[in-house]
Amino acid sequence: METNISLLDHAYVFVMAIVYPLAGYLSFRRLISRVAAGEPVNRLQLYRNTLIGHWALFLILAVIWSVTARPWPAIGFQLNPDLWVAISAVFTLLGIVAFVTQGKRVRDASQEEIDKLSKRLGNLSIIIPHNGSELARFYGLAVTAGFVEEILWRGFMIWYLSHFMPLWAAALLSTVGFALAHAYQGIVNLPQITAVSAALAALYLLSGSIWFPIVLHAAIDILQGRLGYDVARRSGIGGEVTDAT
Repeated sequence: METNISLLDHAYVFVMAIVYPLAGYLSFRRLISRVAAGEPVNRLQLYRNTLIGHWALFLILAVIWSVTARPWPAIGFQLNPDLWVAISAVFTLLGIVAFVTQGKRVRDASQEEIDKLSKRLGNLSIIIPHNGSELARFYGLAVTAGFVEEILWRGFMIWYLSHFMPLWAAALLSTVGFALAHAYQGIVNLPQITAVSAALAALYLLSGSIWFPIVLHAAIDILQGRLGYDVARRSGIGGEVTDAT
């Protein structure tokens, strides 16, 4: 592939793939320590700060893309109706159905099963929504994560890495990078995160469009937020809640 990258792109990758995830990881560790010391959790503020951070990253990328006059289809902003797009739409729908089914199983689970799920959540119980207002804000965060993270990790990162390696290797490295960026969720969750990341990358390569990974990613986050909310309500897990904004 013809090299069409600049120092701005290198700097952006450093911030997006290293600085921002590392800051998030360290912030989460500090949050765990504060909760252990008895400090209440302001989840609405946590969600708002994450929203701001994500949109800031996207806006920086949008500026870089605009000033360099690059075509947006290069990072997946296209939807050409063909057989592969139709297949991608089916896979996206099946993925959503699978996660909806998982959520239904949780709602119908016994208290013993709920207790096992709450134990598996571990420190993530601190940041999952615990009431209606938090759940509503989390839905907004889920849509933002689906949109921004797919553009960054699938659209931009695969475009960037494919200047230095084959497309399949770029997709693989992007998949691993996405998983490591979510390492704050715990080692036990990394295999599942990696599998979902690989599925999203495959969907992007299959369709040639970023829209299918965006829809599936957002739907997964929404459904997992609802799943966590249901577990929290039935088990009473998590730190103290405050709705202060």
